[in-house]
Amino acid sequence: MSKISKHNRNTYIIIATLCLLFLSIGYATIELGIEWFAFIPLIALVLMLIIMRFDYTMFAIALLTPFSLFTKYEMFSVAFPTEPILILVTLIFLFELSMRHKIPTEFYRHPVSKWILLSLFWIAISMIFSSDFIVSAKHLIARLWFIIPCYFMVMLLVKDTKKMMWFIACYGFALSVIIVISTIKYALEGFDHAYANYIMTPFYNDHTAYGAAIGLFFPISFYYLFAKKTLYNNIYLRVLFAWICVWLIVGFVLCYARATWLSLFVAFGVLAVVKLKISGKFILTASVVGIVLFALTWSVIKDRMSQNSQDSSGNILEHVQSISNISTDASNTERINRWACALLMTKEKPIFGCGFGTYQFEYGKYQKSKDRTIISTNEGNIGSVHSEYLGPLCETGIFGLVTMLMVFGYTIYTGIKAYHRTKNRDLANLVLFLTISLITYYVHGIMNNFLETDKLAIPFWAMTSMIVAIDVYSEKKENIKNDIKQI
Repeated sequence: MSKISKHNRNTYIIIATLCLLFLSIGYATIELGIEWFAFIPLIALVLMLIIMRFDYTMFAIALLTPFSLFTKYEMFSVAFPTEPILILVTLIFLFELSMRHKIPTEFYRHPVSKWILLSLFWIAISMIFSSDFIVSAKHLIARLWFIIPCYFMVMLLVKDTKKMMWFIACYGFALSVIIVISTIKYALEGFDHAYANYIMTPFYNDHTAYGAAIGLFFPISFYYLFAKKTLYNNIYLRVLFAWICVWLIVGFVLCYARATWLSLFVAFGVLAVVKLKISGKFILTASVVGIVLFALTWSVIKDRMSQNSQDSSGNILEHVQSISNISTDASNTERINRWACALLMTKEKPIFGCGFGTYQFEYGKYQKSKDRTIISTNEGNIGSVHSEYLGPLCETGIFGLVTMLMVFGYTIYTGIKAYHRTKNRDLANLVLFLTISLITYYVHGIMNNFLETDKLAIPFWAMTSMIVAIDVYSEKKENIKNDIKQI
């Protein structure tokens, strides 16, 4: 038997000493009833993983996110285990940044990054005038631990595009498992539509968040399934993406999330426009004409919608028809109630808003009796503003909405521009389908808002980062003027 080297012997002594120390202190804390001490080895293990292999950490986060559970501890509430890990990642990153005294240029030079930073800065400014400073501060900190790891750090990670694929595969696989579980639960209830909104609990709060996640991963998962072998040539990964896509289709049909169906319809319409190389000027002109016609005929449209009495239904055609029911469908009428409150709040505080994250505590007094529905509440415990656009507007003012619109708009522009000018066609198509995936959420965000939750915030910011990374790091075509004119 070979002798143990002096270096290894010292390592073993240190490990043994630490184990004995932990056991000794652990025995004392059991007597004192300090249960949290038992988590120290797990925390230490996670810290080691973050420091030594950040890529594995992000894959683990992607895999765990669909299974995370919302937990409350005294005055704090977090999604466990993903948010505690993100907090550790953020703290380690900020510590390393303070030691370097230099920020990598990738972190701020891109227009999307600049608008994200400006939106965070404006949230901090508006927080000073918040109706509840503590609530706004907590929501800002929460947004930081989503954006710093999932956007800024992922941007450096996905210089290797294979790591993009693994991130998508990890979340997609976990989501497919949730869909399997939900489908089995739904089948046991005889596919009774009354259970359709809740079969995905406790993993997703309701069918809208569940549907938004399915919509977000639908385009990019199908891209990876049918991607050329030059992008990846692993038969096991292709089988995995086939599994994911099958269950995404099942989930898409059975989630009964009308916003998801609509968002995918719009997203694939954008895909067709880009692939057919329809002129940007034509799209802009058509959009302006469409908006003008919509405004001129709004009274007629509203009258027709008011006459629609088709409520949500297990019949897919009837369920689609219920999208325009603004007279009896409780889900639709309550959204209108929440939106009306948001607009009244904006009218009262147009510059700084009521405060980031405070809508649910403030909107009750803005409700009008004619807008209230059978599910209305003054506590904000049944959803919030139900819009990713009206939320920033009423909470952080007009400029807060502008910053978010610029983040979304520049991301779309970056994705389409990168598609046209990226030399490698596999990467070009990849960035296009990432953009199409995000467009599903931009559309979904008209009717719901989930960027305050780990379920959607983590993949949303990660995909945004992937688009920017491809735009920044990929090799460009030499002559791209004609292609860029199409944008």
